Parts: sequence; structure tokens; C-alpha cells
Amino acid sequence: MNLFYATAIHGASIELDSEESRHLAKVLRLKEGEIVHVINGKGSRFECKIISANPKKATLQIINEEKLNENFGLSIAAAPTKNLNRWEWFLEKSTELGVDTIYPLNTFHSERKLLKHERQERILIAAMKQSYKATLPQLIEIEKFERFIQKDYKGQKFIAHCFEHLPRKKLKEVFVQNKPALVLIGPEGDFSESEVKQANDAGFISISLGKSRLRTETAAIVACHSIHLLNE
Repeated sequence: MNLFYATAIHGASIELDSEESRHLAKVLRLKEGEIVHVINGKGSRFECKIISANPKKATLQIINEEKLNENFGLSIAAAPTKNLNRWEWFLEKSTELGVDTIYPLNTFHSERKLLKHERQERILIAAMKQSYKATLPQLIEIEKFERFIQKDYKGQKFIAHCFEHLPRKKLKEVFVQNKPALVLIGPEGDFSESEVKQANDAGFISISLGKSRLRTETAAIVACHSIHLLNE
């Protein structure tokens, strides 16, 4: 399946941007009249016929639209890792698993406080296409932990941490199936004890993701996958 991403959709017509147009015309060498598929990042996949294979602005005609229900109401708020490759791996894999929203956090122990939003968006789009999904996760700008936890969130709220002397529940014991959920994942070195208490005061339930001590990006993926399984 030749799959493209586009946001310029006007009625029954779709225009690909220059990058996707070049891929269609120059790399895949597709011609007018051939059938391709397009996703819009909002849950729809279109079957289309190529009207113009212009390498700068290809034009497609929509034949059929399929609306997909792929995501499961999960938001992950995590501290970006010092090693950027590990953070980008998380972006890729969480997209494949169907996360809805990603909130980068600036915490007390954070070692990375700046991110290139445009680069991250490209990674999310590539992961969405590679996994044949039609929904692009929403990526929010990095925000301070203290401000973030005070925001109104209408759903289940959890904070995963490694403090054994603080009360924690297993996720499966407190998770309510098929309801939106937000999970906080700490940086390398974990949240501070003060941050955990602040989150608890703001309504976040402390959880454990198992006996192993996990890296930030691993913990975030474990949370994604666990909630995916609990919702099945």
C-alpha cells in the first residue's frame, strides 16, 4: 500500500505537500490514474486516484473515505531524556501503540529542557505512516511540572515512580477500563519526592509499573502497552 500524509483536503480533492509529492512522483514513480491511500492525521484514511503526479504539488481525487477508531484515550506526560535518540524512540513507539497526546515535562531532575518541535512532529508523522495508522498524536510544547499538574484533566490521573516507602498501587488495580487516562513518567533519576506529593495533592494516583527499575522511555512504553491491554 502506497500511503501518504496530507492536510490539504478540499471536498473530494487532496493536494500533497512538496515532500510527499516528490516521493510520489520521483521516488515511487507513480502515474496519473494509479490508486494510492492518504491519511489526514485525524482518523481518516482515503482511497484516492492520482489526478496530477506533479513532483511539487500532486493532486488526488478521493474515491472512498474510511474513518478509523484507533486510539484509546491515553495521554503520556514524560520528562525528555538527555539522550535525544531515546526520547525519539519513545515518540515513535508510542505513536505505533496509539497514544493520543504527548506532554514533555520539565521536572526537578530533568536533563533536557529544550526540544525541536518540528523535528519531533516529523518523527510522529513517519511513525504514523509506518504503522498504517490514521491518527497523529498531539504533541504539546514542553512545560514545567508544577504548572502542568494543576491543569484541569477530565480523566484518570496517575504518576509512576520508584519510591518504595510511598504508597503505590498496581496499575491494573486502579485503572478503569475505557476511560481517558493521563500517566506521568519521571526523568532519569525519577521525580523528586516533593513532586510526587504535589501530584498526589493534585489528584494523581501513585502507581508502580512493576518490580524492575525502568528507563524513562521504557516506562512510558510500558504504561502505553499496559493500558492498551487493560482496555481490550
